[in-house]
Amino acid sequence: MTISASSDTSSYIFECSCGEKYNSVNAAWHCRKCRNYCVFGYCTHVIDIRTGAVVRGFEPSAERYAVAAASYERRLEKETQELEEMERAFDAEQQWLEEVARRGEEQAAKEAAEAEEDRLFELQDKMLGLM
Repeated sequence: MTISASSDTSSYIFECSCGEKYNSVNAAWHCRKCRNYCVFGYCTHVIDIRTGAVVRGFEPSAERYAVAAASYERRLEKETQELEEMERAFDAEQQWLEEVARRGEEQAAKEAAEAEEDRLFELQDKMLGLM
């Protein structure tokens, strides 16, 4: 089986509500891109681009579209705020982790210096014959 590099799109005659083209009504009706690109969050209608007729679903009225668009804008604004809050919480956690790591490194350096000092005192005591 060979894969053709042809970009023949003549068989993609059905368009879902977000504008994506498909080769079958069922595929267009179950478009996953509509979740992100359509203000309704789902595919509302499928159009046969040869005739311009709606072949599945319904084309929403301008009023219904305006309501959905306003709802979408509110939802998008809320999601944006939630994302910003999550980013701030993540940044705060990263700063805390960096502070904990810095304190750990300082503590390790302090313990290493104390161990070296103890070793030197022990050496000095041996050289003085105190041990």
